[in-house]
Amino acid sequence: MRPGSWQIIGAAGLLTLLALLACPGAESRNTVQPSANAVQTQAILSSHFCPCQCGAHLPGSDRAPACFGCSVGKAEVSFIRESIAAGRPVPEVLLALRQPVLVEIFADYNDPRLPEIWSFAKRAAQAHEQHRVVLRAPGSDEDAIRAVEFVECARDAGRFSAWQSRLIEHDGDWDFESLVDLVGADGQETEGLESCISDIDISEQVQRDREHARERGLTRFPAVTVDRNRVPIREEALHEAIRASLHRAST
Repeated sequence: MRPGSWQIIGAAGLLTLLALLACPGAESRNTVQPSANAVQTQAILSSHFCPCQCGAHLPGSDRAPACFGCSVGKAEVSFIRESIAAGRPVPEVLLALRQPVLVEIFADYNDPRLPEIWSFAKRAAQAHEQHRVVLRAPGSDEDAIRAVEFVECARDAGRFSAWQSRLIEHDGDWDFESLVDLVGADGQETEGLESCISDIDISEQVQRDREHARERGLTRFPAVTVDRNRVPIREEALHEAIRASLHRAST
């Protein structure tokens, strides 16, 4: 079987990882220390593979090869960073990363069907105690590309999930000023956003999402897959696909 993000490095490796998370090491105690959150996050990133099953470690991992940062890999990193920053216990985060199911929604942020699909996909995944529901935006027009740029500018600041939720629920205009007002309405920090949008390059990420859509035989959007297999866009069909995936993972 190809390595997945939920496949941690074995019992001995897990004990080593937990020890590292608890104590960064005596040899560096007299130097400037990174934050505890940063140490914990880096240790977890370096011990997991990207759940897209490319065979590479997560983006930002110290181990080669590391994923360049497709939407799936970036979503996993954001989950880890935001969970640790929110104070979620490390063992709980590690257990969540062992969850095997990957639900991918191929749709742009400005697709009017996205809010409903995203809602029932999250609901179905949570019903089976799974967390990987990843939006993969093919960027079919300028507004769709702009929305991706907005959420990508939120990742490093740990605001990806908050901004993504706002954009998924948005039913208004998609010009730059409207999106700034949207994310700022909830008190989100928007300083430096224009500069980030000008500098960010999401072309490789969008191209990879398009390639993966083609690999899954997807020619029309929105579309939903479970572990790379297309499923009908119905909540019960998604439940059935997740159950089947969990059954395969347990055998």
